[in-house]
Amino acid sequence: MSSEPASPGPSPRTAAQAPPLVACGHTHPGQARGENEDAFGVWQDLRLFAVADGMGGRTGGAIAARMAVDVLEIFVRERHAHPRAPWPFPMDRGTSLGANLLRVGLQVANQKICAAVGAEAGPRRMGATFAALTVGVTQIVIAHAGDVRAYRVRGNSFRRLTRDHSLYEEMLAARPQGGTEDLPAAQHRNVVTRALGIRDSVEPTVYVNSFLPGDLYLLCSDGLWGVLPDARLAQMLTGAIQIETACHALVDAANEAGAPDNVTALLVRVG
Repeated sequence: MSSEPASPGPSPRTAAQAPPLVACGHTHPGQARGENEDAFGVWQDLRLFAVADGMGGRTGGAIAARMAVDVLEIFVRERHAHPRAPWPFPMDRGTSLGANLLRVGLQVANQKICAAVGAEAGPRRMGATFAALTVGVTQIVIAHAGDVRAYRVRGNSFRRLTRDHSLYEEMLAARPQGGTEDLPAAQHRNVVTRALGIRDSVEPTVYVNSFLPGDLYLLCSDGLWGVLPDARLAQMLTGAIQIETACHALVDAANEAGAPDNVTALLVRVG
């Protein structure tokens, strides 16, 4: 990738080639919390989508989640408007422009949240787990930090695309034979090891892959996947036609299951 990247905004030619997208997001405080610390963003013109799950208490978590979503949108829009402006963090020249937009965008969001934490008038503790998805002409890119998850439905196949940055997942990965029978899941599943705002720097995990027409992508907070197992998510999404109906049905099902945390689901269909 050159040091003078072309505009990340689609040219007339690439815009005509890019597949159409349909997207819907829905969030709910759940059944046990008075305030919703989740946030999401749907920007069809940018082909950009994001979910954030705030941490740090009622006020701080909500601020961090909203800030993460807003900062990513602003960063991507500024790159569209000023494609030759210097990048605030180094680019990875071995990967695509879309991957760099998300990776650096999350790093900018982390910087902004850390600055707010350090400000005298800011909340003492706040952070957010985060995942963002962008759809290009031939590829999708997902960047995440923490335990906001991304899934893909392709025909009858349902697949999780992200691995949580959590103590539980690290313990699971360290087991040479696999298996979860004797892991203390309850006390470790929600202990995240990477998020925005908890350290001065963050390195998101970036996933890049091709897509097929009809692919359906789900971004969701742990308030959804924590109460609805993957098999139930697959059952509800496989064959779903109206994604707005499906999105609300996911959140409703989480609430019916008790929803001890805030619940957010965001669906994106390609083509």
